[in-house]
Amino acid sequence: MKVCDIMNKKVITCHPREKVSVILHKLKTFDISGMPVVVKGKLEGVITRTDIINYLTMGLEVTEIDREEILSKYNTQVGEIMAKEVVSVPPSLSIEEAAKLMLEHNINMLPVVQEGRLLGILTRGDIIKALAEYEEEA
Repeated sequence: MKVCDIMNKKVITCHPREKVSVILHKLKTFDISGMPVVVKGKLEGVITRTDIINYLTMGLEVTEIDREEILSKYNTQVGEIMAKEVVSVPPSLSIEEAAKLMLEHNINMLPVVQEGRLLGILTRGDIIKALAEYEEEA
């Protein structure tokens, strides 16, 4: 089975100029943990809920966090804090190889890219669901 067989083609994305506050709203609204950052169909990076939490708190204890500083960080553009080094996969890759990459890099999603353009996204959940459905058919 290939990545293109199970990837999600309806990907929630964002632009690097979108603010952290907007991204947090998208993550909650669509119940996702992260999303590709895209400009004109080209993958520029990835932003996750963990990236945002780490940025907002910078490892501080709750009592040390300054309210004004947090509020100002909500206006930060995602392009400033997104991961720019992104592990991505081609649509023709096997799901076994994709799963190995996820384990190796300790990530939960892989953008599916061909010639620099985002085609879809593959999550650990997509792989688990595909394997469960495969077992039912067997």
